[in-house]
Amino acid sequence: MRGISTVALAAALLLVACRSADDVGAPAVSITAPVTTTTANTTPVTTPTTTSTTPPTTTEPTTTTTVTTTTTTTVPTIDIDGSPMIEFSIDIDEEPFDGQLTEAGFTTFVVETLRDERSWISRGVGFRLVDDGGLFTVTVATPARTDELCWPLRTNGRYSCARNGWIVFNSDRWFGATDSWPADLDTYRRYLVNHEIGHYILGAGHPGCPGPGQLAPIMMQQTKGLGGCKPNGWVDP
Repeated sequence: MRGISTVALAAALLLVACRSADDVGAPAVSITAPVTTTTANTTPVTTPTTTSTTPPTTTEPTTTTTVTTTTTTTVPTIDIDGSPMIEFSIDIDEEPFDGQLTEAGFTTFVVETLRDERSWISRGVGFRLVDDGGLFTVTVATPARTDELCWPLRTNGRYSCARNGWIVFNSDRWFGATDSWPADLDTYRRYLVNHEIGHYILGAGHPGCPGPGQLAPIMMQQTKGLGGCKPNGWVDP
């Protein structure tokens, strides 16, 4: 697996998060009731007159105002200052996963992971999500497709990789982690994102467990076992 230089990884970071929201408000409604004026004609008479007055009945119109609020969910953008500034894209073929995975949902997860201060931004690395290209394209692929994208690295229908301009997460791992994984699936996915991107930042290398009961280093191959360490999904937990 190949990576880029680590010279600038100690630079300070600045997290820039962009969020869009739509607020729909209702305009003020002014209602003016019509005024009706009645003029009575009086004719003089010689006989006593009895006047009966019936109070007028006023019915005010009822106005119902309906306010409809529409919430628009957008895929978050990411532009985190740092050096080096790594541009990357995301490309998901949704068809093989029959609704279990969408590009929007997957993008949200990757962006949230990289925005987190426990991720690579803690080492000064910057990220920018672009529509196409960049240093690498992140995807989830079937085991067979993973083997194709990672070749000549042998992923054997089981592993994920960072190679050939791709970061490929084997779908079996993305949806099911491993049989021996002792933590939740969310933590395993954080590990996959940070681990494979780490190969493009640091290059090759897989440290072992530093000691029983300690958190596994992010670049340790936790998919293959923990060696007494505790599972860990972050660069700097």
